[in-house]
Amino acid sequence: MSTEPTEPTVAELRADLAERLASARPGLSASVLRGVLDLLDEWQQEAADGALRRNVQHRTEAETARDRLRAAGRARREWENRYAPWKAEIIYNAHHVAGASVPDIAEEFGCSEGYVYRVLRTNAAYEYRLDVRDGAPGPGWQPFESADVVAPINEPEVIAHRAIEEYLAAHPEHADHEVAEPRLRVLIWTAAAKEQPDEQAVRTVLWPYPDDDEDQ
Repeated sequence: MSTEPTEPTVAELRADLAERLASARPGLSASVLRGVLDLLDEWQQEAADGALRRNVQHRTEAETARDRLRAAGRARREWENRYAPWKAEIIYNAHHVAGASVPDIAEEFGCSEGYVYRVLRTNAAYEYRLDVRDGAPGPGWQPFESADVVAPINEPEVIAHRAIEEYLAAHPEHADHEVAEPRLRVLIWTAAAKEQPDEQAVRTVLWPYPDDDEDQ
């Protein structure tokens, strides 16, 4: 059974040339063989260098891709943590406080103008004050913080829940649900009703939460 001849490998070719050179007499033939061997060695070295460069380039590109992935992940987490929860407020204040147009806001956020209009239509500005009481007997309710915020129309209690959650996260020693009397109180007014008495707040939310929040 006959087999087709196969081409020698580079290593086999070099070994054959080196063997011929070793047995060749000094002269033209030996010089030619030496020249061919030198060319072959240079070619092998260039091929090895090229493979090394390609390997280094691949590793560099892979590391660059990983770095971009990490940077994108950090940017995404920063957006989710720092901006996404306040998107409605950012849009609302950009329009009503800074005077930015709806098209400009939509372009900055990469959203539709319809979405911006919906946020402006379904949200309103409020002012809230968080009061803290350590318990009776004591000084009673003491103001802790106040701020202007934006929340869905007719649902300002979300402001209170957020303020209470943030306070309890920063003061876990006050997070005892078994206290006999409310320890935290959030009063909410519309933004146009600043400096109004406590009894005119549009919402009053107590914590620990009673069965029903006290709406006024």
